[in-house]
Amino acid sequence: MLSTGNALTSDIAHDQTTLFRSDGLCFPHLVPTTLCRRATAPRYLRLARLKDSLSRLSEPQVVALGQLLPGLLCGEESSFHVFWREGHRGSNVQVSHSEALADQIALEELEHERLLQDLRACCPVPNDLASTLARTRRFFRRMASRDPAIHFARVAALDSAVCIVLSTLVKPLSRATALIEIFNRIRSDEARHVRFSRWHSYDLGADTSLLAKTAARIRGELVALLYPLGSAFEDLGLDADHLFRRIAMQNSGSYEQEL
Repeated sequence: MLSTGNALTSDIAHDQTTLFRSDGLCFPHLVPTTLCRRATAPRYLRLARLKDSLSRLSEPQVVALGQLLPGLLCGEESSFHVFWREGHRGSNVQVSHSEALADQIALEELEHERLLQDLRACCPVPNDLASTLARTRRFFRRMASRDPAIHFARVAALDSAVCIVLSTLVKPLSRATALIEIFNRIRSDEARHVRFSRWHSYDLGADTSLLAKTAARIRGELVALLYPLGSAFEDLGLDADHLFRRIAMQNSGSYEQEL
C-alpha cells in the first residue's frame, strides 16, 4: 500500500471537480466528489442504527472493536491511494480496462472508509491509538514497491488476509446485524479486489512463485502487526493464536478456497 504524497494530491488537483479532504487517520487525501457515492440515509440515521446494533454486544466487545478499527481504516485509506494512482497512470483520453477497474475499486475503498468511519464514531477511542497508528503507518509504507507487479502481489496477499479476519469476526458478533452488514460488504468487495490485484500482478510480469513468496512475507508481517492486538481479538470472542496461524499459513494457492 502507498502512503499519502504530493503525487496523489497533484493528480487529484488536475481533476476538474469539487474536492474535499478525507478525515484520514493514517493517509488523508483529497477526494473528488465524482467518486463519492450518495449516502442512502443521513449520517445521523446510519449512526443511530449502528449504535442500536452495537448495544447488543458486551462492553468488552465494543471496546475491542474500537481497538481494531483504526488499523482497518488506515488500510482502506492506503488502498484508495493505490487504486486511484493505478486508475490514472495512463492517458485520460483512452483508459485501459485494468485502469477502469482500478478506478472503480478506488471508489469502493472510499465507501469502505465512510462505513468504517461511521462505525468508529460509535466505539470508544483506544488509549494506545497513537502507537497503533505509528505501527500501522510503518507497515503500509513498507508495503510500497517501485515494481508494480510486486506491489500488486503484496496488495493481493494483504487483502485476502483481511477477508479472513472479517469472515472470522462474523460469528462472534452476529447479534450486531448492522455491523455484520458492514463487514460482509467490505469482505465481498475485497475478495474481488484480491482477484483483480492477482490478475493485474500477473499482467505486469509476476509469476506464481513471486506471488507465493510475496504472500508468505506479507502474511508474516501482518501477523506481527496484529499480535499486540491479540487481547482485543480474544475479547471479541476469537482464538487469536488460531487466527494468526490461519493468516500466516495461507499461501497463494489457497486464495480461492479462502475467499
